[in-house]
Amino acid sequence: MDQVTIAVREVRGEETRDTPILLMHGTRVPGISEFDLPVENGSVAEALARAGHDSFIPDARGFGRSDRPAAMAQPSSASRPLARCLEITRDVDATVNAMRETCGVEKVALLGWGVGATLILMYAALWPEKVSHLILYNPLYGGSSEHARYRGAQLADPANPRRFHAEKFGGYNFNTLDHLLEKWDTSIPIANKDDWRDPAVAKAFVQALSDGDPTTLSRDPPTFRSPNGMLEDSFYIGIGEKLVHANQVFCKVLIIRGELDYFSRVEDVEELQRDLVNAQEVRRWEPKNATHYVLLDRPERGRDATLAQIVDFLKQ
Repeated sequence: MDQVTIAVREVRGEETRDTPILLMHGTRVPGISEFDLPVENGSVAEALARAGHDSFIPDARGFGRSDRPAAMAQPSSASRPLARCLEITRDVDATVNAMRETCGVEKVALLGWGVGATLILMYAALWPEKVSHLILYNPLYGGSSEHARYRGAQLADPANPRRFHAEKFGGYNFNTLDHLLEKWDTSIPIANKDDWRDPAVAKAFVQALSDGDPTTLSRDPPTFRSPNGMLEDSFYIGIGEKLVHANQVFCKVLIIRGELDYFSRVEDVEELQRDLVNAQEVRRWEPKNATHYVLLDRPERGRDATLAQIVDFLKQ
């Protein structure tokens, strides 16, 4: 469409194939780090493929193995926040079209994590004829104007708190390899993090972040780059702006939010359900004592139960 090459990881099962599914990453990380880690209980894609759902994991433009905007080779201050959700819907559509051809289907399922959930909600509104199921995992929707992440003008322009501070953040961000691991640790409500999350999964997660940017090891300490467009979108949704309205969605929808999630809010889930007036079906799965990273936590800490809910939803 616009001459951007998108990398897509494909994970296929051996059994009879049901509805294929696209797995969309969130704000800062490439898709493999969230959905296909090469360790036991580290791959959502593998679990879904074994259940009969071929899985496709795109890296949005600017992330992972996909083409990066030329501006990401320049100082971050030289460009606006890059790769906002509406622009990334082009990458999703390219992936969906490839899935439809490869799998011989008219419609596919989509799962999005965090702002990735907002992104696939946008996509379903733009191309309803291509979507059978939406799984909104820890979504941000604009259900409240208050979000703990944005207090103290962390992302806001000091001169205008209703505006993202684009001049400060620029086109892209440098992220330390332990940045998200620290958030994960903080969200686990026990002192022994290894009892909640397999150390092998945590190690593979950090390695995938490092591998997702070929320039990571050129900096000391190592950092990986991520476009700031999804970060800007999260700011506006976090202060109550709906970047897409759920009444434009017509397929089946499953909303997942762990009780301990620090990103998605109860108000987001409730507002989403109220607005999904035209959806074919709406389900909510809100596991108790589950973190933002429940799909990568230990099986007994909510991972297996959440995967079972997803598979059951897709079978309908």
